[in-house]
Formats: sequence, C-alpha cells, structure tokens
Amino acid sequence: MTRYLLDLELDGRGFAGTQVQKNQRTVQAELEAAVAGLDGQLRHVRLASRLDSGVDAEHLPGDVELSRDWNPAILCQALTDRLPPDLAVRRAAVVADGFNSISDASGKTYRYRIAFRPVRPVRDPRCWWLRRLDRLDLLQPCADLLVGTKDLSGFANLRHDDSDGNDPVRRIDWARWTIERECDGMRLTFRIAGAGFLYRQVRGFVGAMAAVATGRWPMDEFAACCADGRTAAKVGNVAPPDGLCLEEVRYAPEPAWVVAAS
Repeated sequence: MTRYLLDLELDGRGFAGTQVQKNQRTVQAELEAAVAGLDGQLRHVRLASRLDSGVDAEHLPGDVELSRDWNPAILCQALTDRLPPDLAVRRAAVVADGFNSISDASGKTYRYRIAFRPVRPVRDPRCWWLRRLDRLDLLQPCADLLVGTKDLSGFANLRHDDSDGNDPVRRIDWARWTIERECDGMRLTFRIAGAGFLYRQVRGFVGAMAAVATGRWPMDEFAACCADGRTAAKVGNVAPPDGLCLEEVRYAPEPAWVVAAS
C-alpha cells in the first residue's frame, strides 16, 4: 500500500462543499468514486480543507492510500479521466504512510475577488458584485488589524467541533488588498495567508471590511470585533461564496510534486 497526496483544482459552483454529505454532490464523493474505479475498491480520501458550497480551489490537497504503486504523473491523468469537467487532479506526490494532509499543513492562502462597477459581471462571474464602496481607503487598514495570532472568531461561524474546539485562536501571517482599475469600475482582490482559518472566517472578514468600505459600519466597530474575540458584535454580513478561492495549502517540506502526464 502506498499513500499519495493529490492536488485538486475545482469549480465549486456544482458542489455542495467538499466533504461527503448524504444525497449531495461533493468533491470528496466524486474523487472517492474515481479512486474506486481505478483501485478496484472504495478508499477514503482526506481533504486538507473543508470548503463550502460554491467555493473554488486552485490547489486543494487530499491524501489517499492505494493498493498498487503508481507513477504520480500517470495517476493524475488516470484519475482526471474519471472525474467530471469541474474537478481535476493537477499534480500528485508519494508521501509517507503517516502523512496527514490536514495536520501536516503549515499554512493556507485564500483569495477573494470583488467587482465594483455599475452593472453585473457577465464574462467572469466568479466574484462578488458590489455597486457601492465609498471608503476604499479603509480596506487595507482593516486588513492590517487581522494580522497576528489572536481570537478572531467574531468574524466566523464556530462549529464547536474538532475544527475549532475550545481554541479559536489562529495565526494570520499577512492580509492584503489590491485594486485594478477598469473602464467602468474596479476589480478588488483580497488575499490572506495563515496557519489556518475558522468556518466561514475569510468570508466573514471580507463581508465586514466591505461593510466598513460602504460606510454602513464605522472603523472602530471593526477594530472592536478584532479585539473582542467570541464576545464580539458582528460587523456586516458574511460575503457570498462566489468570490472565494483556496489558492494553496503549504507543507514544510513540500512534497515531491509531479504534474500530470501530458
């Protein structure tokens, strides 16, 4: 038996999240069906992150044990050939028997995109469309308040399970906004990196920062939410999943990735 780490790319619009759910189409269920077709029996695939319905991923790792040895490049292509068009295995690596794609991860980076313009985006709908943002100058100062090791559970929806337990403290390494001007508005991109995130926390950050930028909430209330932990009063609403993408999950050291065979 050999354990492999698979690196997935997915369009989240057709999935009810990543984890298996009864009578729902999920990333884990699709991947496990493809693995079973290849390996001849059902194998559990452990995914590094639990993503909501509608959330995309450029790089979502998952580990699985297979009964035979595979060239990782061929394994990528063989699994992708058995997967639907909105899910693919970009690369793979052989890892140690005890490797755990969740607990061995050293960090994650998420991206959130906002289209700030008068009319809704048509060609690229994977974003949150907003018509009003009066205080763009406050977005980065809000993001700066998130950095550090602290309890920011006021922006999250705690599950009270092993994903947050009794310790909602997380380390945020950096958080940055970039703005690209377009003919009729702007394209805003928020990126955030850290050791881990609580349930819906990134979308909570974005929703709260957007509320400050629209003038609906004052900056000092956002700062109070950063300082008050579980007792924090909610600022704004959770941003929709449309603009969120998991960019990467990092490991130290990185596995010996092999891209799919051409």
